[in-house]
Amino acid sequence: MKNSPSASPPNDPPTTVPARVTVQTLAREARTADTLNLSVFLERTGRHIADIYRGAGTWTTILRRADLLPAPATPTPGENHLLKRMHSFLHIDDTERATAYRQFTTDDAPAYEDLTAFDQTIARMLFFTLWDKAGGFPSYTDGLASLHGQHTVRSELGQILTHLMHSDRMRPAQPLTGAHAHIPLNIHCAYNRSEILAAMGVARLGGQLPGFFAQGVLWDPVNKTDALLITLSKNERDFSPTVRYKDYALSRTRFHWESQNSTAPNSPTGQRYQNHAAQQGSHVLLFVRTSKDTPSGKAMPWVLLGPATYERHTGSKPMAITWRLHHPLPDRIWSRMPTTPPTA
Repeated sequence: MKNSPSASPPNDPPTTVPARVTVQTLAREARTADTLNLSVFLERTGRHIADIYRGAGTWTTILRRADLLPAPATPTPGENHLLKRMHSFLHIDDTERATAYRQFTTDDAPAYEDLTAFDQTIARMLFFTLWDKAGGFPSYTDGLASLHGQHTVRSELGQILTHLMHSDRMRPAQPLTGAHAHIPLNIHCAYNRSEILAAMGVARLGGQLPGFFAQGVLWDPVNKTDALLITLSKNERDFSPTVRYKDYALSRTRFHWESQNSTAPNSPTGQRYQNHAAQQGSHVLLFVRTSKDTPSGKAMPWVLLGPATYERHTGSKPMAITWRLHHPLPDRIWSRMPTTPPTA
């Protein structure tokens, strides 16, 4: 039996378009629950954390509307922007990342320059998730110091991360190895665009910023890696007919992917795809998401399928390539993967 594509990320349970719940309703429930603790509120009301962050809602917004948390007489500069970024952390599904991010929400958060190179990369993943266009900061130290002054934001982010760490969505750590061992990503875990670009060292102040990156392919010359950011379901609204590539799983260990429609087998990129392992000494990483947006309208993260090796191809402009995955797809991902070409 063929799998059918799901409306949810490959690493999440299937979801439908959620019923709209207003901030007023959530504020009324918060008054009844009588708590400032996000996890306690969710437990007492039976709500899902996604209910809080649909639309422009945040836990702080709800508490202030419920008169449980006084609004400041003078808003803290930058607070509103950061609160709007809180939904960007709901996909986190590994304890290591949640723990690393959470240390920056504490009063004794480490300084960026005191971190190891590996932990500095994780700090940049956090930085660019909060400020995907750099936020006007000249350095990561300045940005993270600014976060330290955002007490309300730190409280909310810390509560989100704590809740996720105690949920059943946490996955066992399966880090990248070999040439990618220094990249703090776990196979079969979910990452947003900012995290992927920062982890690979592509996103940087004074250079490429995640907020201006919209491509589905990325060549990283430092790590000699092609990162393929694949969206399986391509609707007419977001994708023109020329870029509705046919991407789908052939099996738990093989994936059919179409290159950009400018890539021919004899082009430098086409040659690199074909000879990356044997001759080029380069690598390929596959990231997959079901669709561009979640059912609630937020950007859907990608799931890292891990490294892959070229097996064969047909055609040109685009090339239809079969990649062999080094790590078989687990049931929770495989069961929601399309295994036939999408219909026009």
